[in-house]
Amino acid sequence: MLKQLTILFWCAIYGEVFGYIISALNGAPFNFVTSGLIPMIAGWILINFVSMFLKAPNAREEDKK
Repeated sequence: MLKQLTILFWCAIYGEVFGYIISALNGAPFNFVTSGLIPMIAGWILINFVSMFLKAPNAREEDKK
């Protein structure tokens, strides 16, 4: 759970920074809700999708005995 909250936090921060830079370069109005929300959703989907394929390392045979 803490890993997912950390991912959401950093996705929001990076989304705000990139959104501001892109809007400044294009001359478009900056929308902070959209700039933070879209990267948070994408990051949440990505971290949950990747975690399905990653497995914890197996315990060594000596530790099992």
